[in-house]
Amino acid sequence: MRAVCADFWRDIKASARRFSEFTKCHKGVIAILTLALIFLYGQEIFYYDISIDSEIALSSQAEILNSWVAIDRFGLVLTKKLFGLTRFVPAASNLLMVLTLGFSAFFFDFCIQEWKDQEQSYKLFYYIFPVAYVSAPCLAEQFYFSLQSFEIAWAGFLCILAVYCVSRRIIFRESMLWILPGIFMMIWAFGSYQAFVSLFITVTLISFLICYQNHRIEFQKSWGWFFCGFKYIAVFAVGFIAYGLTSKLVRIYYHLDSSYVDNMFGWKTVGISAALNNIKGDAERIYRAVWSTFFPKLFLPVLILCLILLIFRGWRMHRKGFLMYLIAAGLLALSPLFLTIISGSYQPIRGQIVFPFVYAFCLAAITTFQKKAISYLCCIGAALASLHQGQIMTQLFHTSYMTYEQDKSLAASLYESIEQTGTDAGLDTYTVVFVGNRSANLPQDSLRGDVIGHSFFEWDATGYAGSTNRIIGFCDTLGYDMAVPTEEQAQRANQLAPEMPVWPASGSVRAADEIIVIRLSSCMT
Repeated sequence: MRAVCADFWRDIKASARRFSEFTKCHKGVIAILTLALIFLYGQEIFYYDISIDSEIALSSQAEILNSWVAIDRFGLVLTKKLFGLTRFVPAASNLLMVLTLGFSAFFFDFCIQEWKDQEQSYKLFYYIFPVAYVSAPCLAEQFYFSLQSFEIAWAGFLCILAVYCVSRRIIFRESMLWILPGIFMMIWAFGSYQAFVSLFITVTLISFLICYQNHRIEFQKSWGWFFCGFKYIAVFAVGFIAYGLTSKLVRIYYHLDSSYVDNMFGWKTVGISAALNNIKGDAERIYRAVWSTFFPKLFLPVLILCLILLIFRGWRMHRKGFLMYLIAAGLLALSPLFLTIISGSYQPIRGQIVFPFVYAFCLAAITTFQKKAISYLCCIGAALASLHQGQIMTQLFHTSYMTYEQDKSLAASLYESIEQTGTDAGLDTYTVVFVGNRSANLPQDSLRGDVIGHSFFEWDATGYAGSTNRIIGFCDTLGYDMAVPTEEQAQRANQLAPEMPVWPASGSVRAADEIIVIRLSSCMT
């Protein structure tokens, strides 16, 4: 056992040494990536705003941690506690997210070199992939939720690192102990966000495809590549089962149910026909660029070109196991749909962890043609595509900032009226009910997403008190003290509201029966 551990430690040191050498040889990549991160995420670091759910974390982080455990996201809690993030600070969380995301993208470059070996044709790949990945607009929707932005970025890194660890054993036949940290990181990542199951599979597929093209990797048995594929499947199965068992044990320990996770599966909740329609709709959205803000029209042609390149290179190797290689290539093309197929439900944009990765990989892969003229032409196209989606990302972040500023201004005006009304009515405590909703008054050409561009004053409008609880939570972060109404008080407010004009008209704020009612819109919900 001591000898096994010594071999494993030697392997780790060798990998660390190779990573250090890779870093020294690719300082230009680091410089370009750093500039891209500043351009893309500067608003998130230097401008203060908060997202939906962040108001809960700012008021009571314990509440948000408990809610994560309840939905099988114990990995987020582990990351918070491990890094000592006991108090949510949006700017700090965003900065850590940017650093981790950038490192993850660079580390994947290193993985590509490890799997493909030092091949000159991949020189441009190392520049394009990190920039194309970190500039994906889908990530703007995910990192809009700043309360978990660093933790999600960290989980993404764990996925890539887990595949690297597993590949050191399965492909390079190093110490069997590499499997243990790989499985541990799988559990951690899957337990942070269920969508990372799809990302792990995707990175594994890329690992297999790239290693298959490596002339230096040979197996004694002719069917070695088939066995490699099955070993990857076996490791994934062990990691996924271990994640499921861990989730169950955590729920038992905290006496929680799994209804939230169960409701994610449309196959059970909406039926087979509706689930198939959801898959079809998501496929059109991704491959036909129905929502081009997040899914560019260039994706499908780039994906097809990348697949042709991969298949040609795999065929040229004349190795047994080519059928497994073809299956891996086909699955890579379908990987942005994995979660939709499994769940039978439309995936929110923030849940599309895989699409940015696959698109970035394909853009980078088409720069690896042997003919320099074609390679540089593809590099220019990939760089322009990255710049275009980067502009979209910055516009989305700007929309988020404008929405927050308008919400903050509206909250200040409303609270001034609430204080005056409450004082006139002799109320010591302001129990407030907001009836109706109010969207942010954004410019017509502002980019919006699933959540970006939506106001606190319109979120959760179907609750028993409409958006009231969200609004009060948001106002609490600004120092405006209001009490949450009971269900009976909310019903009473709905009875009074039809007689009132819409804010900001005189009489749109009214005190009655120990509550203060504000009518935000002509619509009552």
